[in-house]
Amino acid sequence: MKNNFNTVHYLIALLKAYGIKNIVSSPGTQNSFFNATVQEDKDFRCFSVIDERSAAYVATGISFETKQPTVITCTGATAARNYMSALTEAYYRRVPIIAITFFDINCNKFNLSPQYTDRSVSQNDIKYLSVELPMINTMIEEINCVTFINAALSQAFYLNKPVHINCPANLDFGNLRKDLPINIWKTDYYSKDFDDVVKELENTDFAVFIGSHERFSKEEEIAISEFAESWNIPVFCDHTSQYHGSNKILISKAFAMVRNLRNKPKLLIDIGKISGEYIYTNVFKEARVWRVSSDGIYAGRSSRPLTKIFACTEKYFFEKLKNTKCKKSDYYTKIEESIKNIKYPELPLCTALVCQNLAKFMPKNSSLHLAILNSLRNMNFFDLDSSISVNCNVGGFGIDGAVSTLVGQSLVNPDKKCFGVIGDLAFFYDMNAIGQREIKNNLRIIIVNNHKGIEMRLNSELEKYVSDKSDILITAGGHNNGGAMGWAKSCGFEYLQAKTTDEFVNQIDSFCNGSFDKPVLFEVFTSTKDEQDGLHLMWKYNRDKFEEGLIKCYKTVVK
Repeated sequence: MKNNFNTVHYLIALLKAYGIKNIVSSPGTQNSFFNATVQEDKDFRCFSVIDERSAAYVATGISFETKQPTVITCTGATAARNYMSALTEAYYRRVPIIAITFFDINCNKFNLSPQYTDRSVSQNDIKYLSVELPMINTMIEEINCVTFINAALSQAFYLNKPVHINCPANLDFGNLRKDLPINIWKTDYYSKDFDDVVKELENTDFAVFIGSHERFSKEEEIAISEFAESWNIPVFCDHTSQYHGSNKILISKAFAMVRNLRNKPKLLIDIGKISGEYIYTNVFKEARVWRVSSDGIYAGRSSRPLTKIFACTEKYFFEKLKNTKCKKSDYYTKIEESIKNIKYPELPLCTALVCQNLAKFMPKNSSLHLAILNSLRNMNFFDLDSSISVNCNVGGFGIDGAVSTLVGQSLVNPDKKCFGVIGDLAFFYDMNAIGQREIKNNLRIIIVNNHKGIEMRLNSELEKYVSDKSDILITAGGHNNGGAMGWAKSCGFEYLQAKTTDEFVNQIDSFCNGSFDKPVLFEVFTSTKDEQDGLHLMWKYNRDKFEEGLIKCYKTVVK
């Protein structure tokens, strides 16, 4: 990417966008490019204070008088250490000081660099947020830079919090310039008075997106449903959203199985927490984002511009912006028609088949825990009864803890059947959990055992170049070949097993609805080929998107 603007230019551009005017600057080399630029800009009012300790307190006084955020800036070495007293004051008084420190990109803690100090950690009570900006050489670095700056400045500007921005120094003084980047966005912040934003919803294809979410109250679900119906727009989500209201569209169905679903939303209203369904990046691909979160914390998705934060309850937001006057769109109607035409293929014995049948036979008012990646992805192809709650450890989204979390859910809900779909690596990683003496007969576990971490064999790039050799270290193939029968029985579980499609199909109803006086473990043995074929069949209407989606998924994981 050819870009004549550096990180400092983007920082200054966003300070201007937020209308932040007052800068208290201490002398030095590392911040000299910043100082040389802002001192010539009439939009800033700059003050020179030599002593950084005093400079930070001067800024505190300016912020108090103006009721606006004030920038303090200094060079490298120990200069920033002198900010701590005043930033402590600012933290406890909620004074919006923006501490901008600069560092030499050629220095690090391993090369005996003079004037280097480690700013990666600091006291909790001197700032509410600290970000380190990247050097900009690629489009992703540009997007990340603008995102990080917005995250910090929005907290200072709207929530009156002191923040810290650590910026790479630029000493290319031949590139001093008055013009600044225009390919930026500023995050606006609302709490109560935002009636005017309804105009931006008119005549555009927009949608609601829900990440993982606690159970909605009846009133909250009604508010979202009535909002979506009033505009005729979709509510994209996966099962961990816990949403069972109107206009619900499972994103795996929409963006994996429908070839012609190319009309992506131009605006997304985003609620909820992390989503472990990586296909959601397709939903965000062309959208600007509005975030609704009562805590007002900056949190975007998929590197898309977060242009508005609404610091209010979800119920308040959706009730306030329900469409009462504007013409409805046909956006949801078109998507719904495409979804109705989905035809499910005949599947081999694989995770998709397991999830398809589990979705069919799980009793109402039960609970389902899904382990990461393949289990979660495949269940998101199939509808569940609205009374079923779904959980997944999407916070860290790692291999550990799925069995233990499921056990915990079953212990506090002894009258509710608690199901889990867990891969063999995740199960054996966490197998000690089923030895707990308090476990009751309401616990039902399905292990999908393909003798490896099959997820890595579903990566088209890995499969193309490494293939079976992945099983040596990448998928950890060949461990626990004997299966879980011995361990399950020794822990007092009823043990079921299936090695063919007929064996699985003939037992799934009993597993879900049969009467057992013990907890039940159902081990389903699948093969690499059947797992690969199964997922390809589920994506067969959009094969190119399958390859693209998984590659992007793994690039995200690697990051």
